[in-house]
Amino acid sequence: MELEINPSPPEVMHIDLNSAFAMTEQQANPLLRGRPVGITNRLNDYAICIAASYEAKACGINLGTRNRDARYRVPGFVMLESDPAKYQYVHRQLKAIFQDYSPTAQMKSIDEGVIDFRKMQGILKGRSLEDIGREIKLRIRQEIGDYMTVNVGIGQNRWMAKLAAGFMKPDGLYTIDSSNLELTYSLLHLTELPYIASRMKVRLNEAGIYTPYEFLHTPEQVLTKQVFRSINGHHWYLKLRGYETDFETGIRTVGRSYVLEHRTADPKELAALWFTSAVKIARRLGRNNLAARGLLLYLRYKEPPYGWHERKMYHEAVRRGDQLYRRALDLFAQSPPDLEVTAMAMTAYAVEPYRAHQLQLYDDQGPRQERLEDAINKLNDRYGELAVVPAGAWASRNPMKDKIPFGTIRYFD
Repeated sequence: MELEINPSPPEVMHIDLNSAFAMTEQQANPLLRGRPVGITNRLNDYAICIAASYEAKACGINLGTRNRDARYRVPGFVMLESDPAKYQYVHRQLKAIFQDYSPTAQMKSIDEGVIDFRKMQGILKGRSLEDIGREIKLRIRQEIGDYMTVNVGIGQNRWMAKLAAGFMKPDGLYTIDSSNLELTYSLLHLTELPYIASRMKVRLNEAGIYTPYEFLHTPEQVLTKQVFRSINGHHWYLKLRGYETDFETGIRTVGRSYVLEHRTADPKELAALWFTSAVKIARRLGRNNLAARGLLLYLRYKEPPYGWHERKMYHEAVRRGDQLYRRALDLFAQSPPDLEVTAMAMTAYAVEPYRAHQLQLYDDQGPRQERLEDAINKLNDRYGELAVVPAGAWASRNPMKDKIPFGTIRYFD
């Protein structure tokens, strides 16, 4: 028998800042309002748009559009280098507003959050979630900026609330519940569902599923055994009907990726960038009292073989920058020599809670090095990331600036 659509009232709210990064720049500079604006992480000859204002999107400028192409297509287009400090400020302000409504409020990324009102009727004080959503919209304009707008989605689970937040952009408010769920699905394409991209669409089509409405009414066994071939099929069967399946799993990886402004094959310059990456990753591990056993390096080249990667799982979990750097150099020594590098990435994985340093007979670093690292981190927390680093970190012509954290912010705060 088919599981019924969840009859419970919608009590989860998803709030998504509209064109967050471009709108933040337009809020900060009124001269940019109403103009097509793009954001890039590195304003150079290779710059591509990573975020665009609604005015830019209306002109066909989207994610991946090159700066020179956008300027040719739209003479009034303005490309700006990202300013993470602005976006972090907006993130903190949003978080403060959301947490005024529920202690369970959670930021899902730098520009979107979820407020779960389930079992919190006392907080509602008889008001509807639509009324609270409109109040949040007003507070954002009053407390963050008069140009800032958000979309509010209300649903029976986190996934459905995120789906609802995609309707009537910009500055929309939409609710999905058991009364309009099937109608809502009938208005959408598969790739308009959160987390259904083109490759997953192909898999659904191969099973005879071409619309969200058909997706909803597909038997659980078909989803589990034929489409997803895993427990994910069961999760989709539940979430499409309004039941909760999304739970926090904690930090699994901490990484740093970078596109080089000055392409280079110099091993000393690349080693300096590995060191800077290690320091940044170590700071994020330390903030969350974590350590990592695994390390992955990736390099992209201008010429064949175009890409290289190497990873290794170590017996001991580490969190200090110097430890990560030594491991990175061991892996880097296995890479092809004399090839011009265009991009690089370092990822620490197999993350686990940090355990106090175990003294070893021939270890001359020990707690002393731990205290030094903690002291440096406190100075950098106060005066800015990488304000204090060993001189080797400055040996590269490639300044490793902060990028916009589009994904998880579990170690961002």
